[in-house]
Amino acid sequence: MEKSYFKSNFYAPYQPGFEKKVNYQNYVIPINHPLFEIVSDFYQFESNTITNNEVCVIPDGCIDLLFTYTEDGVAKTVDGFYREKVIIPISVRGCAFGVRFFPGAITSILKINTSELIGKQIPLMDLINSDYDLDKMNETSNFNGRITLMTNYILKKINKVYDSSKIVHYSTKKIISFGGNISISELASETSYTIRYLREIFHKHVGVSPKELCDIIKFQNSFATLSKFRNNNITLSLSNFAIQAGYYDQSHMNKSYKKIAGSLPQKLYMDMFSQKDY
Repeated sequence: MEKSYFKSNFYAPYQPGFEKKVNYQNYVIPINHPLFEIVSDFYQFESNTITNNEVCVIPDGCIDLLFTYTEDGVAKTVDGFYREKVIIPISVRGCAFGVRFFPGAITSILKINTSELIGKQIPLMDLINSDYDLDKMNETSNFNGRITLMTNYILKKINKVYDSSKIVHYSTKKIISFGGNISISELASETSYTIRYLREIFHKHVGVSPKELCDIIKFQNSFATLSKFRNNNITLSLSNFAIQAGYYDQSHMNKSYKKIAGSLPQKLYMDMFSQKDY
C-alpha cells in the first residue's frame, strides 16, 4: 500500500450511512463539469418507515443543501456538517435530495458565516429569495431532473470573483491534495497571509480552522481506504496504515478517530457496516 492512496486532487466525501439507505443514488461531479470544486456531489435516498429509522453521519467538512420531500410538501434547508459522528433520526416517510458543497464553496452562493452552520439545519428560504429553479424543485421527482435544476441555479448564483474565498479555495485544494497532511504555517507561507488571517477566513467560509479541516480530510481519506480494504477482506497492519495515512503512529490515529468519530478505527468500521438498513 502506497501513500498515493491518501493523496489526491479529488475529494469525494465518504458517508457510508447514506449509501446504506433505500434507493440511494449519487452523482459525483467530474473534473470537466462547470461545478467541479464547487459541488462535490448530488445524492438522493428514500425513507420508507417512520419508526426505528436513522442515518449515521461522519464529519466531512461539507455544507449541504437538502430537499426533503414528504406528503406535507418540500422542506428546503441548509445543513451544516458535524464535528463528531452523530446518529440522526428520520421521523418522516419520503425522499431526500442533497447537494453537497466542496469545503468552503457554499459562500459562493450564500452570504453567511459558515461557522454558524456547524451541526445546524437552517431553512434555505430564510437566507435567499425565491427562484424559478428552486420553485421547480417542488414539482420534479426525477433524480437527474433535480440535478439539472440545481446545476442551473448554482451556476446562475455563483460569484466567480469573490475576495477572501479565493484564498480559502486555493488552501482547501492544497489541503485535499496533501490528504490533510500540511501545516497551517506552510499554507501561510504559500499564500503570503498570516496564520491568524487564514484562521479567520476559514471560520467564515469553511466553518472550522485549517487544522481541523486537515484532520477531517485525513480521517475521511483513511476511513474510506480502511473500509475498502475490510470490505474486500484485505488484511493490513494498522500501525503501518496509520503512518501511510499521515498520522505519527497508530496511537495518534486512534486519538484522532476517538475525537472525530467517538470510536477506534476497527470499531467504527464494525459500527457503520453492521448498522441496519431501512
